Amino acid sequence: MKNLCLLTFCLTMIISISCQKNEFKPSRETGKLHVSIGLRVNVNEVGRGLKSMPRIEDFKVTIYSADGTLVMAFDSVSAMPDTIELETGNYYVAAHSDNDLPAAFENPYYFGASEVFTIGSNSRQSVLVNCELANTIVTILYSGNVTSSFIDYTTTVSSQLGSLVFSRDETRMGYFRTLPLEIMVELSYLLPDGSYASKVLSGQIPEPLPNRHYQVLVDATVNGGMANFSIIMDSSEAVVEVIELTDHSGNPHSSGIGYGELLITEIMYNPSVLTDTEGEWFEIYNNSDQTINLQNLVLVRDDLNRHIITDSIELSAAGYFVFKRTEMATDATNSYVFGSGILLPNTGAVLGIYNEGTEIEPGALIFSVNYGGDHFPDSPGASISLNPDMVTPADAILGTSWCIATSVYNTGDFGTPGAVNDPCQ
Repeated sequence: MKNLCLLTFCLTMIISISCQKNEFKPSRETGKLHVSIGLRVNVNEVGRGLKSMPRIEDFKVTIYSADGTLVMAFDSVSAMPDTIELETGNYYVAAHSDNDLPAAFENPYYFGASEVFTIGSNSRQSVLVNCELANTIVTILYSGNVTSSFIDYTTTVSSQLGSLVFSRDETRMGYFRTLPLEIMVELSYLLPDGSYASKVLSGQIPEPLPNRHYQVLVDATVNGGMANFSIIMDSSEAVVEVIELTDHSGNPHSSGIGYGELLITEIMYNPSVLTDTEGEWFEIYNNSDQTINLQNLVLVRDDLNRHIITDSIELSAAGYFVFKRTEMATDATNSYVFGSGILLPNTGAVLGIYNEGTEIEPGALIFSVNYGGDHFPDSPGASISLNPDMVTPADAILGTSWCIATSVYNTGDFGTPGAVNDPCQ
């Protein structure tokens, strides 16, 4: 059944230029922006409607120039004036509900952004913003085998930022940010001698999608040791995804390097001494407690640039390693040249590292960061670096955890390629 929660904002831009008197002549032409907001919600999710629907009046609205510069922000739709004066130019509008939590029951969060539009002299514009469900839904269903064979059972679904516990009677929808999700099922049963025993199952949704409903079906029996569950993604646009899980009493299955075991900790995307084609590089950190071989891992930028690491590279626990565009980029010995396979735009991009796969279909995500996101710093000739006191997956995706490098490296630009980052002030 298709899972689609579509929240439509109709934003009508009416631009008019006032007749100017001789005593007033603005430096640039301006227009009047009138924002009209309409709401249409279609809900079709496994026979249940979305609960705790945010009020349209409470949605935040933000206006940006086309280059991403914040122009104007309103804490709520109700706080917006009827008309807004803007200089002529190119803009886009974003809107979202004010309930973006890492994990919560019955908490649908919506976000949307318009296409870039032009405010011109004496022109009229109509802009449409489609706001869709921006988080991932998870629900848990227990089979008849579970309800009849076990005296108690709970499922914990967690990401790096938050978790929810689904008890045996929990039927509510859990809403999560679109981060890799770990799932653990605990099943308790009674032994013939009157004592209690438990069975534990674990698995993951490595790359959950926004606006999707994952239904976890748990099936287990005490006799014969059978225990498994499947994860079904409720979406007509994707095939059913089934994940087989193992009992912790045996040897747990390993699916490669786990999320957050490698982190991207420093990025030089805008060098000054060298050109971008010569001097771009980025750094990773081994956040695990064991040595990791980087061979065959896949570097990805915005799903547009991809590069498979061909060398056998042993990166020890708590070690740093540099991926660079050319040999000239840095003289760090713990480095690898990716050539023209990865380009680092100065305006920002999503940069990630994935488990072994192909350039078309990499394996499971290990870590990614959007270095053009909110609060990320920017300074030509200096790398941006993760605060060395915040080397965790949860911190590393936040722009507030990054700062501008202050140490000079061999080219004359600022950064600490292959070494511990400068502290953030």
